[in-house]
Amino acid sequence: MDTEIDPVRILYAVGVLLGVIATFYFGFRLLEDLSPTTTSATLFLGFVVFLFAGLYARNGSLDTVFYALSAGSYLVFVAYVLETYDLGDGGVFALLAGSSALFVALGYASSKGVFEVDRTKAVVGIAVVLVLVVGLLVFDATGAQPGYSQEFRDTVDIPDGIDEQVVVGETVAKNPFVLSRRADPPSVTGCLYTPERRHVSLRRDVPYSLVLGGGETRGFDVTVAGSSFFDHEDGELTNLMPNREGIPVEVSEACPETADEPKLVVVTGEETTARPVPP
Repeated sequence: MDTEIDPVRILYAVGVLLGVIATFYFGFRLLEDLSPTTTSATLFLGFVVFLFAGLYARNGSLDTVFYALSAGSYLVFVAYVLETYDLGDGGVFALLAGSSALFVALGYASSKGVFEVDRTKAVVGIAVVLVLVVGLLVFDATGAQPGYSQEFRDTVDIPDGIDEQVVVGETVAKNPFVLSRRADPPSVTGCLYTPERRHVSLRRDVPYSLVLGGGETRGFDVTVAGSSFFDHEDGELTNLMPNREGIPVEVSEACPETADEPKLVVVTGEETTARPVPP
């Protein structure tokens, strides 16, 4: 049995592995402030660049390295798309099946000599793709970021039970840019005065990774749990404001220490603009 290890192949393998890791980090971390569309396109174009580099190399070992880096870039592209976009079962299947068909076609074309292009054309292909990448990155970096606004009601009704979700207002996220953007709405917290002060959790049903399409606007209800209006002692529920049908809502930069009457104070992030709206 031949146990001799080719050190050149080991070095190539380590280089390919580190290259794929660098591509993964590049896509998932360094470009996270740019449009997911730009990141996806850049990763895919990276696959094309390494493919052209393999055609240019025409070396038994070096071209294999570039082809491996090309395949690695494409795998990172697929992973990024699956992690970023909600494609659904049909979309995931289509992406994976299409990717499989693409690489089978590339392998078949390579075996038939279709990829036998001269080095000049390979260099031109690399240059064109790099220009596209740089142009796309510059265009994205100069584009507008999502804007946010929050609208809150003047009053909210006292819920009948602890399982209810009381709608306090709405957060609106708008992407004015032509490409998609990741959205991160500003924080919102609150205090409920009965008139004793107690902190409450305000929640929004915003996806963990919210991506807005080009020009898209989405709204999300801001709610407070009905249990915040009740006390639970000795196994009994007590309505903290039994003689009231509703309480006023105020928007502030901070919760005051005390309040003269029952109310709900909403504390918004610095980037938020808020204005009262009727229920």
